[in-house]
Amino acid sequence: MECRLPNKLKKYRRCAGLSQKKVARALGFADTSAISRWEHGVALPNLHHVFKLSQLYDTLPHVLYAHLWNDVASSLVDYKKQTSAEEAFYL
Repeated sequence: MECRLPNKLKKYRRCAGLSQKKVARALGFADTSAISRWEHGVALPNLHHVFKLSQLYDTLPHVLYAHLWNDVASSLVDYKKQTSAEEAFYL
């Protein structure tokens, strides 16, 4: 079973009026295979490429991977609450 990471790469690429081939060239790739794998959620671009994609698509990096961003934020809610409570205790 293949786990896919939801993203909005294809949506924002299309809104920017770019083909996968143009994006691949802009990122220095010889072909579109990496772009396709990222858009299908079977691979994750490195941080450098996420930043480049966000610039190409004129959006913020976390918007491209909103689901992942929200998961990370949710996982830290309890930690933030606990840390705030501990800091208040020592004041």
